[in-house]
Amino acid sequence: MKTLPVVLIFLSALYACVTATKTPAGSPEGTMNLGSTNSSSTSMSESDIPINSVKIGKVEASRAGDIAVEILNSSKKPIKLWSDSNSWGAASWRVLLLRNGRLETFFQNADQMFTVNRPTFNEIAAGGHLELKLDLNGGNWCGFGHCSPYNERGFAGKKVSFELNDMVIVIYDVPATQEARNLGIWYGVVAASTAVR
Repeated sequence: MKTLPVVLIFLSALYACVTATKTPAGSPEGTMNLGSTNSSSTSMSESDIPINSVKIGKVEASRAGDIAVEILNSSKKPIKLWSDSNSWGAASWRVLLLRNGRLETFFQNADQMFTVNRPTFNEIAAGGHLELKLDLNGGNWCGFGHCSPYNERGFAGKKVSFELNDMVIVIYDVPATQEARNLGIWYGVVAASTAVR
């Protein structure tokens, strides 16, 4: 189990990078203030989006390679998250599988085709939640050294399955983009883990 401490150190460092930004005097704690690059009064600046307002609540991994994830809005305002049906939100999830000291990494395939590609989002009410299902075998994921197209089940004939006591870590990583700033979309990095039972 030498790999688990390495993974935890990696996740701690990743979290520290996201939260280590010092806020200027007068800024609310937990917000990023990188200076707006858009002078439009209709756009939301980074200082208006609390990065700690999104948390991953419940995570449940099934033996078939599905992961049920609950995203929580812990703020007192509605938040917007990219929909994964467009190029802005399609490649935000990563999954780490730790089994018997071995680490497998899976991530959503950013190289996808969309029937209509426009910046759409889901809105979560204040104090609300959004439930998602991540199907690692459902296409558009990369893992086992292979990226699967949308219509392929698994990865070049190999399917993901979880076993008893596997540690599954899910990471939601949304980069700051100009579109996110303009539309007031949340961005940042959150992670959670579960042991398969």
